[in-house]
Formats: sequence, structure tokens, C-alpha cells
Amino acid sequence: MELLITATASVALVIVVVAVGRYVDGPAQANDAAYAAARAASLAPNQLQGVADGRQAAADALADRGKSCQNLSVSFAGSDFSPGGQVVAEVSCTVNLTDTGALGNQLGVSQHTEFRERAVVPIERFRVVNGARA
Repeated sequence: MELLITATASVALVIVVVAVGRYVDGPAQANDAAYAAARAASLAPNQLQGVADGRQAAADALADRGKSCQNLSVSFAGSDFSPGGQVVAEVSCTVNLTDTGALGNQLGVSQHTEFRERAVVPIERFRVVNGARA
């Protein structure tokens, strides 16, 4: 009987540790992806290329960090891609805890949590684009 109680408590503890780890890592992953997106977009020669480069950089940043943050969405609303402007990247992603199962539900673990992070990177005022100063 004591073994059953100890085993159940141990499994519950593991589920809580996994959930807490993902909740802590999720915002950090979203923040890294937002900065990577803004930085990559700020280095591109134009807005169209900047948006594409930024989205790819955000996806790469999440791929490098693991599976805590999924369903990536990247927005560049409010960005000014002209020299001296700034790139504003907002990233949202979801931490999925459905694998904690029924025990996670009993412990009150939310199955999906969305995190939003924002990064702002300035664009150099005097930069060279295609061999010419912009």
C-alpha cells in the first residue's frame, strides 16, 4: 500500500516538474525567437526580404531550443524598415501539456498556454544595400 502511494506521488511530482519546466522555458523560447526575428529582419535589404528572413530566423530559433513552444506566429506590425527605423517583431507560441494526461488535469495543469514576446531592433541609419549607401 505504501509503495502505491509513493509511486503515485512520484509520478505526480514528475508531471509537475515537466509542466513547470515547460512553463518556464516557453517564454524564454518565445523571447529568443522574437529577438532572432527582429535581428534578422533588420539586416535585410528591404521589407519583403526582412519579413521572410525574420520568420525563418524565429522558426530556426525555436527548432534549436526544443519542443516547449509550438504553433509559431510572427508579426512585424509597427515596423519601419527604412534606414534609421526599427523592426518590431512579436512572436506568439503555445506550450502544449496534453501529454500530462488525466493526472495533469487533476493537478490543475492547463493543457495549452500561449506566450507572446516582443523585440525591437534598430536599423542602421547609414548602411550599404547592394553596394550603395542607403
